[in-house]
Amino acid sequence: MDAAKNLSPDSAPVTATTRRGADAVGEVTTIAPETDVPWGLAFLPDGSALYGDRDAQTVNRLSRDGKTKTVAGKVPGVVGTNGEGGLLGLELSPRFRWDHWVYLYHTSETDNRIVRIKYEHGALDLASEQVLLSGISKNKFHNGGRLRFGPDGKLYASVGDGQTSANAQDVNSLNGKILRLNPDGSPVADNPFYANGGNARYVWSMGHRNLEGLAFDSHGRLWESEFGNSILDELNLIEKGGNYGWPLCEGTVGDCANPAFKAPVQTWKVADASPSGIAIVHDTIYMSALRGEALWVMKIDGKTTSTPVAYFHGKFGRVRTVEPSPDCGLWITTSNGGDKNNIPDDTNAQFLHVSLGH
Repeated sequence: MDAAKNLSPDSAPVTATTRRGADAVGEVTTIAPETDVPWGLAFLPDGSALYGDRDAQTVNRLSRDGKTKTVAGKVPGVVGTNGEGGLLGLELSPRFRWDHWVYLYHTSETDNRIVRIKYEHGALDLASEQVLLSGISKNKFHNGGRLRFGPDGKLYASVGDGQTSANAQDVNSLNGKILRLNPDGSPVADNPFYANGGNARYVWSMGHRNLEGLAFDSHGRLWESEFGNSILDELNLIEKGGNYGWPLCEGTVGDCANPAFKAPVQTWKVADASPSGIAIVHDTIYMSALRGEALWVMKIDGKTTSTPVAYFHGKFGRVRTVEPSPDCGLWITTSNGGDKNNIPDDTNAQFLHVSLGH
């Protein structure tokens, strides 16, 4: 219609269809059920997944369609804590096609430790196991456990405070930290406290309570999700040598004006989040929420993010792990019931696929 209200003839009809999952977070499909607590998860070169059952202490391979599950092996020396310990983080070597190393974080009889074992011909070669770092204090809760290789080829590990909050401010303690190691387990010479010697050589950042989420963005920056105590959970942008305040500061509550402390990028009430794993796809952060029973989504914008939005609130229960899948979507795992003890196969869990639109 023009200014004189003259109508034009109808244009030719146009038909269109929308792509499935074209929303930022789209269609969700069930891949497979699981009776244990699936914790660490990584994708093999053929697109199938390798994951660890926390309480059964096994590493398993799950086909892309979820129809075939095979046990690759039981990790030796894993001991539960009647809480959140057991077989935790799992990560593949950046050179996995050639060296076949699988990196694992687990609780033992005496400590938490990082080991690596070769995955050969569909099974763990237990004779190849190497202990890379031991002596990380363990406890019933607050063991941390996420492993992530960075774009620098170094291994980053999230370590909880072991329910001793003073550990987080002690640079000579491995607990309450993000650690940075060479692939062979040695400390990296340009780590910020390397000159201090001892355990401090491994420390990348400190002042953390219990952290289970690590992911890198397209600029090579490390983001971390962290459980608060009773007030606020955190999403942090990690800086080399940064101190994130625990136990003096929780989120934005406490002695947070201390100029030595790094402020969180986002915070949540603990009932709304209690975050475990995070993933970053096309510079969008996807953060799992256990107590919050949701997937929190936010777009990275410089050193901050857009306002977080919760998806699937209450639909799937407790969301523990989220990883980018080979098809540029996500795999997420849930754990409902039995995830606060170490009894094998008493959990009602699922592997889910989430389509993403970009």
